[in-house]
Amino acid sequence: MILSLSWKNIWRSRKRSLVVIGAIIIGVWALIFMIAFYNSFGTAFARNAVNYEHSHLQIHHPDYLVEPDIASQVSDEENIVQAIASDPMVKAFSGRQKVNGMIASSKTSAGVQIYGVNTRSESTTTSLKDHLVEGTYFNKIKRNPVLISAKLADKLRVKIRSKIVLTFQDIDGNITSASCRVEGIFESKSPKINEGVIYLKKADLNRLVGVDGINELAILLHTNEQIDVMKQKLEAITKNTVRTYKQVAPEFNLMEESSVITKQILTVIIMLALLFGIVNTMLMAVLERTKEIGMLRSVGMHRHSIFSMIMLETLLMGLLAGPIGLTMGFLTIAWLGDEGLDLSLYSDALKEYGFDAIFYPEIQNSTYPVLMTVVMVTAFIGAIYPAIKAVRLNPLETIRKL
Repeated sequence: MILSLSWKNIWRSRKRSLVVIGAIIIGVWALIFMIAFYNSFGTAFARNAVNYEHSHLQIHHPDYLVEPDIASQVSDEENIVQAIASDPMVKAFSGRQKVNGMIASSKTSAGVQIYGVNTRSESTTTSLKDHLVEGTYFNKIKRNPVLISAKLADKLRVKIRSKIVLTFQDIDGNITSASCRVEGIFESKSPKINEGVIYLKKADLNRLVGVDGINELAILLHTNEQIDVMKQKLEAITKNTVRTYKQVAPEFNLMEESSVITKQILTVIIMLALLFGIVNTMLMAVLERTKEIGMLRSVGMHRHSIFSMIMLETLLMGLLAGPIGLTMGFLTIAWLGDEGLDLSLYSDALKEYGFDAIFYPEIQNSTYPVLMTVVMVTAFIGAIYPAIKAVRLNPLETIRKL
């Protein structure tokens, strides 16, 4: 009887009930959209950093992590390369020689990190060749060709075929200088690469520093789910240190933690707004029905039945609105997940932080039942005060007002 009465009470005042139902629907939809949007930020940042900078895994000599010195070369390079070249989980890999140094033009100078790369493998691993905006990819200038970012080229005021001088330490600690020419100018999707990384052929850099090998091996996998398995495989065949991209760049963990906190804050804000809306609307409903509630009390309805009736009204509206809001959110995210959310208007600012202009909101399916539970808990809490107000009404006073 209480359930049937509660359902009928909802539709006795359609406008008031539809306001609560609409508020719940919009609140749930907005929450799903915001969570999915923040997820897309983290995914885009990680995807660009993995594809264009860190790769999924990196291998270094243990001493390199203590002091990134040119002498700390990856041991057993041939065995490792042979193992990963035939592994189906590996999409691409690139061995690099990394040296810190200075770059100078006729106008100015700057500190840079010099990457000596295998031109073919680096292109497949980081798509470096596809990011060229001017010049060519290591195929025209024979002696010490370099690739620099457009940002660095603008800072040094150089262009294609301009002469630059690199200064760095060789294997013996001696200061070495090399005259090079700019063969290509690129724009990477990695802010760090754009800020201060230049590319030289690995053979040229090794000749200049006096070594024959690599001090970093970057490995790109097909999916993130393969990282832990591949890491264990590599650790079983080498004494070098194998690290995931999250270990290489701790900012990923910081971003994930801040994203979780942000989504929790958004959830609390939206649910609090929804809570006060429910309390206000249900309290008005109770005050408008004081005569009716008084009559029910006077004919023998117990306090707990009155309380249950008000609580059930609110919960039924939550059960009605929640799935609608979830469905709307699911359809919105499914559509945006395919089409993308175009933020080209802010592309310049986004590029500075390593983001694309198109975002693809995403949300885990396990989030939907959690959100439904949160909505029902909010509706339950919001109904408590109006229900208490209803049971405290004095039936004699309400009857005198008839």
